Amino acid sequence: MNIPIDWSLVAPAVIVMVGALVALLVDAFYPRRTWLGSGLPSTGALVVAGVLAHVHRDDIGRLSFALVAIILVGSLFVVVASNIMNFETAMPPGEFHFLLMSAAAGAVLMVVARDLVTLVISLELLSLPSIALVGLRQGDKVAIRSAWTFFLASVVSTAITLMGISLLYGVTGSLDYVEIREALASPEVPQSVVAVAVVLTLVGLLFKLGAVPFHVWIPDTYVGTSVMVAGFLSAVSKAAALGALLILVNVAFPYAYGTWQPLLAVVAAVTMTIGNIGALRQSDAIGLLAWSSIAQAGFLIAPSVALLTTEGLTAPVQYLAVYALANLVAFAALSVVLRLRGSTRIDELKGMVRTDPWMGIPLVFAALTLAGFPPAVIGLVTKYVVIRPVVDSDHVWLAVVMGVNVMLGLAYYLRLVVTLCDQPDGEPYVSPSPPVSVRIAKTTVLLGTAGLIALSAWPDLLLRHLP
Repeated sequence: MNIPIDWSLVAPAVIVMVGALVALLVDAFYPRRTWLGSGLPSTGALVVAGVLAHVHRDDIGRLSFALVAIILVGSLFVVVASNIMNFETAMPPGEFHFLLMSAAAGAVLMVVARDLVTLVISLELLSLPSIALVGLRQGDKVAIRSAWTFFLASVVSTAITLMGISLLYGVTGSLDYVEIREALASPEVPQSVVAVAVVLTLVGLLFKLGAVPFHVWIPDTYVGTSVMVAGFLSAVSKAAALGALLILVNVAFPYAYGTWQPLLAVVAAVTMTIGNIGALRQSDAIGLLAWSSIAQAGFLIAPSVALLTTEGLTAPVQYLAVYALANLVAFAALSVVLRLRGSTRIDELKGMVRTDPWMGIPLVFAALTLAGFPPAVIGLVTKYVVIRPVVDSDHVWLAVVMGVNVMLGLAYYLRLVVTLCDQPDGEPYVSPSPPVSVRIAKTTVLLGTAGLIALSAWPDLLLRHLP
């Protein structure tokens, strides 16, 4: 089967992949191994890919371009903030940047894919380097165990997805999204087979999103890996999976709406509830963000009940942009905290707003954004944005579940905020004079926080410029 290649769509991913190879070669031949040496070509490739995507935004499509922008900006954030690991001898910088950029290239391909072959290949290009990233730290048995958990869950979900794709090809005779849609419009297609095929195909994307019941790998993986790798998985990987899911069901499966709509509605409700209940029990900030990311996946999926409307398609992308930025700010701040304090336990973060305001205040603002609580107005706005299409589509029960889960989220986010703002125990913590790598990571955190503040002051910056 000959599928033509549209280079205007794949060019950004190709540039990112070239950056990955250059980063690996620089690290191999540069006499001194530094994060800056392999980080510079990675940064340059992501910027060039972003410019190229902007030039071809009409060919890519407004929705796909917005998703590509979120992925590239999120990847750039992780590359820069990862300088915090500059002095980790167990983490090789060249291999780190190569795997990170390879996964980013896969993420970009996922949201511009218009056929199931490209989707599967890009899904694996995202998954396999991500698994390697999780277990990359040499001699870390916890990281290796987390990578194995991630790998086994990924293999199972991919196998199920391939079963669904094979069934789809059997009943439609095509792997192209548009041709699949046209074939499914025919009354001659066996609807029972189509229903099974659609459900199985969506499993792989729900796994990458961390939706229940495919969420079991997330807490173990996030806690076991490096903090910024966890941030990459929670933001960039999730953005790719959500984008691919939105485009697939909207372009290829609109005539199977009766199959995937109730499935995604139930998955969204269960995912946000289980994620929030799990987060309530956490005593470590990384663990809290891990379970929180599961809950947030439910909010990202929920507007899919109205996906065939304009709001149902745009709301999750707008929510994703704010969620990704807030999550990356939180993970980057915690990576600095772990480097300087040696722990991310919530009780050891007590009073950090007073003792280390440059990291404490960004953590507070990120938590308030994720909670949708003022003064982080943009978090509140995007909560309203994702609930509105659910109500408009008459899924009142799901809107009620979302409202209850907003309250559950407030409980643990505000607990973290209160701890950060509390009076510190013992001697006030004095942040040491950090090396350049820590300063770079701190600057990244502050720039991300400034972005959240700007969006809170002018929400139209987001609502008008994202589809």
